[in-house]
Amino acid sequence: MKAYRTEMLVTGSVVLAAAGQNVMKLGLMGRGALGTALLEWPLMVTRGLAGGLALYAFGTLLWCAAVARKDISYLYPLAATNYVLTGLVGHFVLHEPLGPLRCIGIVTIGLGIALLARTNREVIS
Repeated sequence: MKAYRTEMLVTGSVVLAAAGQNVMKLGLMGRGALGTALLEWPLMVTRGLAGGLALYAFGTLLWCAAVARKDISYLYPLAATNYVLTGLVGHFVLHEPLGPLRCIGIVTIGLGIALLARTNREVIS
């Protein structure tokens, strides 16, 4: 379990970053309680925006903790899963279009992450 602690920090960071970005989007779209304005100048700060920023900030703290433990060249490809997760959540939760080229891009990113993670294991071993 201890050997995977850093990877768990990165996973938490990625999940919180993706959640934060999507909650911010919902808040800025004015959806339900998340769209309720907390402050209206200079930018309308909604509950969703504030909550999303808080999630993103906590994810950033987890990222910093992970980077303090392992090489960034190993961790950064793992963090790229945020692009995949955010795209999928955007499509399935926010109903954003996900055409063939975006699907190919997401698959390409996923394959790249898998390859980089594998080569990093080979270098570390």
